[in-house]
Amino acid sequence: MHPTLFHIGSFPVPSYGTMLAISFLSGILLSMRFARQRGLDPNVVSDAGLYLIISAIIGARAYYVMTHFHEFRGDLLSIVNPFQDGRVGISGLVMYGGFIAAIVTTALFFKIKKLPVLPYLDVFSPGVGVGIALTRVGCFLNGCCYGLAAGAGSFLSVNYPINVNSPAGYYQHRVVDAPGLLPTQFFESVGGIIIAVTLYLAGRSKFAFAGLQFYLLVVMYAVLRFFIETVRYIEVQKIGPFSHNQLICIVLFLVFGGIIIKKFRDGKTLKLNSKF
Repeated sequence: MHPTLFHIGSFPVPSYGTMLAISFLSGILLSMRFARQRGLDPNVVSDAGLYLIISAIIGARAYYVMTHFHEFRGDLLSIVNPFQDGRVGISGLVMYGGFIAAIVTTALFFKIKKLPVLPYLDVFSPGVGVGIALTRVGCFLNGCCYGLAAGAGSFLSVNYPINVNSPAGYYQHRVVDAPGLLPTQFFESVGGIIIAVTLYLAGRSKFAFAGLQFYLLVVMYAVLRFFIETVRYIEVQKIGPFSHNQLICIVLFLVFGGIIIKKFRDGKTLKLNSKF
């Protein structure tokens, strides 16, 4: 548990913000490399990456605010104010909101530029998996996005110290009084690595077509996030048996899974660099 990595003078450098920055940078650099390999313009990738980063942060924050608006009713400025409680940064981001916002913004960017959308979304896709893995390490260090209580003696358990100012420590010791919590952050990190490797191999497959890696990204992340939501502590009210995120997962899985099946059934295995 290290919410603050180190200090530069009196300025604290937050673990989560640092890992988030590293994840964005790593993802864009990987995407630029894949673009070169496919004859696409890496400079276009870096330009789109700027819009992707901004939209992902805005989307993640907007999703959190929509699902936790009761926290801001008395202080609407705190929605955008990065200076709170003696810290710099905005706590309260939902990755799915950033994920969706980044996809929409990136697609619009290439449409406006009149460039082929799907080939570029494909080269971004493995880097998103890497970004998921790195970002969730930041969540663990920050003590957020934690799991439900784990049984005593479980090897899938993390004991958060109560003396650290983190939601996980408070939840474990003050709310459920459990010997440990499930490390859902690491579950999702491993899932992100699996997604990245799978998408990389899919792009090299003889069955690859423009959009396959992107479609698989959406489907695989929907499956991963649906599972994570079953073992993660969720503070917002569910809709029936499902969380908000799980409902989105179901919709995205059906839509994009259906697209993949239709492409293969129709035999439209187009080349990766085709304009689509």
